[in-house]
Parts: sequence; structure tokens; C-alpha cells
Amino acid sequence: MDSCNIFDQFSNQISELQKTFFNTWGTMMSNVQTINLTNSPENVEETVKLQEELIKNSLELQEQVTRLTIDTQRKIWNSFFQMLHR
Repeated sequence: MDSCNIFDQFSNQISELQKTFFNTWGTMMSNVQTINLTNSPENVEETVKLQEELIKNSLELQEQVTRLTIDTQRKIWNSFFQMLHR
């Protein structure tokens, strides 16, 4: 009954998560390509900025994965208990 719908929603959420991951990854890689390796003091500053951006993006991705996991578990358990009540 609802289990197919839940798995469809889960599949859609996984697809959205993958899109977000690849968009974030693409952003990070474009930042890596802009680093100028010839000027050492500027390079250090750019490297620090890149690391900061990588950590920020990583934390955002972790937050989305955690939210997706909790939402999916909530939907599965809600569906399970709805089926038991019927």
C-alpha cells in the first residue's frame, strides 16, 4: 500500500541528495582549479579559503544526509504503524 509510495519518495530523495552532492563537488573542484601555485603567500590564503569552503560544503552535505535519513525512517515507521492500525 504505502510502502511503494515511501520507496518512491525515498528514491526521489536519494536522487536529490546525489544532485546536491555532485553540485557541491563541482563547486569545490572549480575552486581548486582557481588556485595559483606560483605565489606562495597568496597560495596559502587561497588554500585556507578552499579548505574552509570544503569543510562548509562537507558539513552541509552531512546535514542533508542526516535529514534525509531521519525523514526516511520517520516515513517508514509511520507507514508501518498505519498498516498495523488497519
